[in-house]
Amino acid sequence: MEKATILIFLFWKRMVKPFGMKKISLVSFLFSLFLFSNFLTANPFIHRDGKLLRDANNASVKLKGVNLGGWLLWEGWIWGGKLKSQSVMHSGIESTVGKKEADEFRNYVYRNFINEGDIQKISQLGFNVVRVPFNHRIFDTAACGAIGWEVMDSLLKWCAKYKVYAVLDMHGAYGGQNPYFISDPDKTILWKSEEAKRKTVLLWKKIAERYKNNPIVAGYDLLNEPIAKPAELLALYTRIIAAIREVDKEHLLVIEGSNFAKRFDFFKTLPDQNMCFSFHLYTWLGGKPSTKIEPYTLIANQLNVPMWCGEWGENTYEVISQTLTTFSQPNSNVAGWCFWTWKKVPNGYTSLQAMNASPEWKSYITWCCKPDPKTKPTQEAARKALDGFKLAFLSKNIVVDEKLAGILSADVKK
Repeated sequence: MEKATILIFLFWKRMVKPFGMKKISLVSFLFSLFLFSNFLTANPFIHRDGKLLRDANNASVKLKGVNLGGWLLWEGWIWGGKLKSQSVMHSGIESTVGKKEADEFRNYVYRNFINEGDIQKISQLGFNVVRVPFNHRIFDTAACGAIGWEVMDSLLKWCAKYKVYAVLDMHGAYGGQNPYFISDPDKTILWKSEEAKRKTVLLWKKIAERYKNNPIVAGYDLLNEPIAKPAELLALYTRIIAAIREVDKEHLLVIEGSNFAKRFDFFKTLPDQNMCFSFHLYTWLGGKPSTKIEPYTLIANQLNVPMWCGEWGENTYEVISQTLTTFSQPNSNVAGWCFWTWKKVPNGYTSLQAMNASPEWKSYITWCCKPDPKTKPTQEAARKALDGFKLAFLSKNIVVDEKLAGILSADVKK
């Protein structure tokens, strides 16, 4: 604002005064100040305005969409197996078909599990955002040839084509930001390794450098569901934010609380001015959505910041409807949501896009999640199962839950 005031004064002194208009009304001056200030501070991307999110045209927007889970970071249960990490799954596959074929299968999944048809369908359902959970390994040359850049570039082109924003979510940081399968952790957890922290900070800087001018990127979700002491988490967030802001001053930062993105009370000030907090809300262990959301509404009011639900779902139609009703309350301060997840092998709860996996695949991936030499599949059986799964996740073989799609789409249109 100070810079705008100075520039308007110089404009008046150099342009208005010489033409004989020696006096300018206070109202005119303040109006000019307002317009020019907005021009100077306009953000061409999704950005924060108090408790609201706004787009490039400064219109209020709620980001409502789906997670692309199980794609760039595998989770055994999404594929019809057990609660095991990507590294465990890949190791099991490798033990049955060898490293070369296992790596080829991995890269096939990266290139095809989500494709242009998926983004087109997401757009047709009315969603305006996808959250993209990724494993740091996809950008690692040694691990998989840094295929992540190729895959992410393609995704963002599809998103731009169908006008669907993307939130880039580091679901698995170096070492693992929590010790559970959802982050594909290493033996040395992120919080115990300075080298892992350094690499995580550097990777975010590389991502921000690459996509700093891309308006379809809605934001950077810095760490998915971190488990750390508040001081440790704040310290790492500070480092990541500083690295990103060196190269990208304008993209929105999405910051999750500790304890699986549920605790925010230790934030006394905002780590960055252009950010939103992201909470996750699951009620399959009990509790009402209306009660669980209260702490998030409180922090939004206290710090004047948007609250975005980065993950929710995995429940009955009734509870999903109740959750949407809670989100849509005017005093909830929820700036949108991302349903978990776009496609999965059915597991008892509703499946927006059900992958019709064969019994042979389910048996095989279950074994890969917990290998037992006594029941090891033959190479032939493993190859057959892998080929079958490649067909199962293609859009033409997906079974859509029209009722669930209707419930979600109806809320998107509000």
